[in-house]
Amino acid sequence: MRCFLTDCSPLEDPDLYARAYARLPAWRRERADFYRFPRDRFLSIAAGLYMGLVERGHGAVSIGNDGKPRADGLEFNASHSGCYVAFACSEHAVGVDIEEVGSNMDIAERVTTPDEYIDLMECGDLRAREDLFCRMWTAKESYMKALGKGMGLPPETFRVLHGREISSPSEDFAITELSPPRGYHVSVCCEEECCILEDIGIERLLEAERIEDLFRSPVYRPETAFR
Repeated sequence: MRCFLTDCSPLEDPDLYARAYARLPAWRRERADFYRFPRDRFLSIAAGLYMGLVERGHGAVSIGNDGKPRADGLEFNASHSGCYVAFACSEHAVGVDIEEVGSNMDIAERVTTPDEYIDLMECGDLRAREDLFCRMWTAKESYMKALGKGMGLPPETFRVLHGREISSPSEDFAITELSPPRGYHVSVCCEEECCILEDIGIERLLEAERIEDLFRSPVYRPETAFR
């Protein structure tokens, strides 16, 4: 399993933006053009670059019965928040989520089990609760995405938060919390437990020809995986 993180803010440079934009097929350029705000266009372009690397190495992407995109011999998933895109790929079903701390606290009571909500409310001051909720929410999102159900699996129906610890609701999947940028949390869910978060710049995305070109080493150290 591999998980990559790309800071999209360098696309503020007009020359780099033009190079990245030119690398995309016409329909992806149109998708990026649809967004009003530059940051949203940057995120769309970076995600498109990742998809292009998948397609050049594994052929056309298809949509499965569960609505998840797949390529020949590769499962993958993407997420974005703030100025970052996270992209995970594996031979097995995989889900990834990145969230900016404090961005979703207003939905906490609606997406937690009663026990999880108690755990959150007992967690110190507001800043501590926001941080813990972000950890919990990225774990839940990654699990829902790995199963291919998204919000079709109501997040308030399963538990990942126990006190201040995260655990997977299924023995078939491991939820791994990865080392995020300051102010964010990143979780990936897969049958595999061994993964680290690799920082991939826009320049490296442009230099690569296929997704495997981003793999630095076949050996990965585990971070914090829970079953």
